[in-house]
Amino acid sequence: MPEHYSKATVRATLWCKKCYKPTPHRIDNGRRGACCICLLRREADARKRKQRAEQNPSLFGGSNAAS
Repeated sequence: MPEHYSKATVRATLWCKKCYKPTPHRIDNGRRGACCICLLRREADARKRKQRAEQNPSLFGGSNAAS
């Protein structure tokens, strides 16, 4: 049965199904939210992808080749 928390609760340590260990989770409106560790990891991966995309322009993107 899922846990429910008071509306004032912001964070709780719960078992993460992706990390396979107890990690801090957000508590959204009294219910279990996303894992904070997984969110940080996802944001870091997005930053890396964005940097990689800036370093490697696409084949047909924006360059003025023979017009």
